[in-house]
Amino acid sequence: MRMAQSRLVGVLAAIALVVVSTIGLRLSDPEEQKFEVINGVVGEPAKVNNGEVTVTELRVGTILKQFGRIQDSTDGMFMVIRVTGAATGPRPLELNAARLLSGDLRYEGYQSSSGVHAEPGFETTVDVVFEVAPAHIDDLTLELGSNEVLRGYQQRVRIKLGITPANMEQWRTTARGLIEPMTDTTRAIP
Repeated sequence: MRMAQSRLVGVLAAIALVVVSTIGLRLSDPEEQKFEVINGVVGEPAKVNNGEVTVTELRVGTILKQFGRIQDSTDGMFMVIRVTGAATGPRPLELNAARLLSGDLRYEGYQSSSGVHAEPGFETTVDVVFEVAPAHIDDLTLELGSNEVLRGYQQRVRIKLGITPANMEQWRTTARGLIEPMTDTTRAIP
């Protein structure tokens, strides 16, 4: 009888370990989480739980200047996207993960460039920087979301930038020379 109980305890412990491992893997893979996509367009606010996000400008170049000095250059192109996040609700707006999507291709923010954060009653404007391959810029979409894994059901804002196969060459031609991201600004919501 003791042998049967011992085996049962061992089997139950093994099952518990498999369940805990599965949950751990699920929580550690943020791309597999469920999230709601909020689609937006350049120039118009996209509403999210704690506020709204607006993309107002897109600039391109090959030389990145920051804090009055040449920071970097690329054989590709730098893309600087101006984003304003307004925390219109009672909680902060935290969309601290930014990436560009084009089909299966993903571009992560350049160096420390990330998303936007605003405290309740305020709006913050940031320039998010990406280094991209000029051959793969058609149909680029900016995605802003949260890096938090344990938050539960999330929202991600996706804003199409308006680069199409028809105007892609114009963007490539424009991406010559110096580009300088602005310093983040915060102000009370008017």
